[in-house]
Amino acid sequence: MAVPRVFVSSTCYDLRYIRENLKFFVKNMGFEPVLSEEGSVYFDPSKHVQDSCLAEVPNCQMFVLIIGGRFGSKYKDKPESIVNYEYREAAENKIPVFAMVEQQVYGEYRVYQKNKENKNIDASKITYPSVDSTKIFDFMEEVQGKSVNNALVPFSDFNELESYLKQQWAGMMFSFLTRKSESERVASTLETLATMSNRIEFLSKQILSSVGKDVEKLNAELYEVVSASEFVYRPMAEFFPGVFSPVNIVRESDFQKAIAKSDAAISFHKGGGLRVASKAGDIWYISPTVLKTVELGYLELRERLIDILSKANMTPEAFVKALKER
Repeated sequence: MAVPRVFVSSTCYDLRYIRENLKFFVKNMGFEPVLSEEGSVYFDPSKHVQDSCLAEVPNCQMFVLIIGGRFGSKYKDKPESIVNYEYREAAENKIPVFAMVEQQVYGEYRVYQKNKENKNIDASKITYPSVDSTKIFDFMEEVQGKSVNNALVPFSDFNELESYLKQQWAGMMFSFLTRKSESERVASTLETLATMSNRIEFLSKQILSSVGKDVEKLNAELYEVVSASEFVYRPMAEFFPGVFSPVNIVRESDFQKAIAKSDAAISFHKGGGLRVASKAGDIWYISPTVLKTVELGYLELRERLIDILSKANMTPEAFVKALKER
């Protein structure tokens, strides 16, 4: 099974322990770490070793940038370092960048920003103990100066770095599950049309059978709410087909019990995460953070349906019973 590749970019000597810990962290997340010193970069004999590193960046799906106090090796005869160019390659290829900087370097960067335009002092004579070159600050300004993907987060130890990456990658997972734009969600037009077709077909049947039947009219109204729900169709209904009908949602208040009734093979992890395997063989991993969010989405949708029933003077139990007897 293909897994995301994560390119780790930083100076090597001063950050070698961070890089080593990152390698194991990325592996434990189920991804493939790409570090130049680990042999995961192909060094083409016909190219400069630095060009080989740059050529590997577009083959990755995520880019982790760690900025420390050393400027590092220059890129060939250029004034910037190879790390600068690796970052630019990732930005040019629109690869998600997760940039972090050592806390002490970030503190001195703020001092640098405050004083570089101060005409009352000679900024070039200020000494910054945590860095070996103010070009590092220029690079940080370049990262923060981007119009998008420009977060630069300070960290004091690896635990903070690890916690930040976990949160960000869980956020990416949630964004993939819930984002509104079909083009951003990497979904095919055919899948979208199939979903719309199913909705239209169901509603058409409900309309044809709704003459003189209040419960059918109410069911059609509820189904329209469900089918328009971002939570259900993007992409929960794909994970758990057949689960999210109005009657099923109204009947079951527990999200985990509801999805357990689907055809997908579901296993819950001790840490609270979820593994879903469809009949087609597709596998999804839902983190505890994302699972909690979709559980809340399910409960909010259920409350909306029950509120509609209440306004129609019908209890959830009466609605379920009426549909069984039709």
